Amino acid sequence: MEETPASSSQILSQFDNEEDDENEEYVTPDAVIKRMTQWWQNEMASPCLLPTQMELVDILLDQIQGMEENIGRQKDKVQLRISIHKMELQRISFMTSDYIRCRLRKIEANPRSVIEEHQKRLEEGFLKRQPELLSESELKFAKEYADAEAQLFGKTVLGFMPAALQKIPVPMDDLSTEFSFIRVLEDNVENVSVPDWSDPNSEVILEMTKNSIHLIPFSSIRHLVEEGKIELL
Repeated sequence: MEETPASSSQILSQFDNEEDDENEEYVTPDAVIKRMTQWWQNEMASPCLLPTQMELVDILLDQIQGMEENIGRQKDKVQLRISIHKMELQRISFMTSDYIRCRLRKIEANPRSVIEEHQKRLEEGFLKRQPELLSESELKFAKEYADAEAQLFGKTVLGFMPAALQKIPVPMDDLSTEFSFIRVLEDNVENVSVPDWSDPNSEVILEMTKNSIHLIPFSSIRHLVEEGKIELL
C-alpha cells in the first residue's frame, strides 16, 4: 500500500525525543516550524537586520539532531517512509541554514552599524522592551569581522592618509525609501500612518485588518514585524 508523504511537523512529531520534565514550556514541532518559517521569510524580505531568533534555531536544530539519530536506528533504511523523512529533514535544515546565512550577509554588509544598533537596543531595552538584535555568537562574529575589516583598511588605505582622515565611515541604513508587501496576521492590530504622497505635510491612516495585504513603507511597520503581528511577503 502506498504511503502518504508526511508534513515536516508530522515528521518531527513521529520521531520526537522525550522532553525533559524540567522544561518549563513545551514547544510543539508544528509551532517551531511555523515560527521558523515566518522569521526566515521575514528576514529574507526585510531591508534591514531583524531581531535575532537564534534561540528558535537552536530548538529546531536540537530536534533535527534527535530525528536524525532516531532515523539512523531504524532497521529498514530503504523504506519509502524513511526516505521521505530524510528529505523533509533536509528541507528544514536548509531553511535554518539559509536563515543564518542571510543574517550573516547583512552583518557583513555593515558590521559597525549593526553593533551600534544592538548596543542601543540593550540600553533602551528596559524602557521600550526592544528585543535584542544579535545573539551572543552573532555579536562576536560582528566584532571580529569589524576588527578584521579595520585592519585591512589600515594596511591598504587609512595608513597612507593624514591622521585626521584615518576613520572608517559607518553608513546608516536609510529605510525611508524602502517599501514592503505585508500580510496582517492578527486581529486588532493598530492602524498605521503612512505619508500622503499628494501632500508632504499630511499622513494617511491605514487600517490593519486581519489577512489584508498592503504595499507600505517598511519604516511604518517595522515594529509590527518585530512583534510578529504581520509578515513580509
